[in-house]
Amino acid sequence: MLKIFLSFLFILIPALSYSHSQLIEIIPKNNVIYTKSPTEIKLKFRSEVKLVRADLNNISNKDKKIKLDLTSFKKRSKEFTIPIPSISLGKYYISWRALSPDGHIIKGRSKFEVK
Repeated sequence: MLKIFLSFLFILIPALSYSHSQLIEIIPKNNVIYTKSPTEIKLKFRSEVKLVRADLNNISNKDKKIKLDLTSFKKRSKEFTIPIPSISLGKYYISWRALSPDGHIIKGRSKFEVK
């Protein structure tokens, strides 16, 4: 009986680790220097999520927040494209939060620079 239980556990644990959706790609990419200001943020996830929040902050200007329009993201999706208003040279970071299919909050952060 113990062997059956342990076998079940070894099968179940990897499945649980994938229950939260993972970010596959973010553009602008983390720790990249761009010579031209990016015009959009792209987020790609392994499964459909609900984007709850996305912020763009100018590190060079005392973490000044830059307004992003998220009003069109009411439904779950695997991919989101968020327009970036015109930004100047400097260092920035993107922070995001999403609701995974199993109801857990997932979040992340990415830094980039425009020179």
